[in-house]
Amino acid sequence: MNVLSIGNSFSANAHKFLPQMAKAADKELLLCNLFIAGCSLEQHWKNWREENTDYIYEVYLPFETEMNRPDGVALHEAVEDEDWDVITLQQCSPLSGIAESYSPYLSELAEYCRMVQPNARIMLHQTWAYESGCDLPAFANYGRDRQEMYRALTEANVNAALEADIDLIIPSGRAWQTARGTLIGDRLTADGYHGNDLGCYLAGACFYEMIFGESIYDNGFVLPNTDKSITELLKICAHTAVEEGIIRK
Repeated sequence: MNVLSIGNSFSANAHKFLPQMAKAADKELLLCNLFIAGCSLEQHWKNWREENTDYIYEVYLPFETEMNRPDGVALHEAVEDEDWDVITLQQCSPLSGIAESYSPYLSELAEYCRMVQPNARIMLHQTWAYESGCDLPAFANYGRDRQEMYRALTEANVNAALEADIDLIIPSGRAWQTARGTLIGDRLTADGYHGNDLGCYLAGACFYEMIFGESIYDNGFVLPNTDKSITELLKICAHTAVEEGIIRK
């Protein structure tokens, strides 16, 4: 399985434990993240059009859990680099619930990816709402209300995915919202918005189920220094989010 994410730090969070999950299940996975911190869909679109080489290319080779990080890569170079089975796109978190920020950038990027990689499934990664009390200025876009941010980003993702003819939405945001209603609570971030190990595991589990089409329940990877019962609860939250879905074709 060859997977490319065109993203930022939130896709890096989702990738953090995915190689270990794949290795535990004996699945061959080439996993790459085209990375610029905080990069929006508009900026990805501009970088593609201008052939900017501003990216770091975060690469996990099959059955390896250590990352390689070549820099000076252009978006078109990454899209053309392999025969991708899955390409994921996402909005930067401050704009994730701002509907107009997706258009026309998501549609045009998805169309380009389909043109170059006609056999790839194009997925939109639904990122998560910030932690209650997060001090990022962008949280004011949502009245500093976690539930409102989740509502807005979900609605924006659905509408944008339909407009762009996206194949699937990876429901990390829903899984996070589900976990926050359990004993895990607001313990998923390192800084109010980026995932800590629990948050990264949860997003990675959503990726795992969506790209492989298999349940995370039987996966043997367990978070280090974490009670096994917490890992099991995270699995339930991820699987429930994927099972309920957001949109599917």
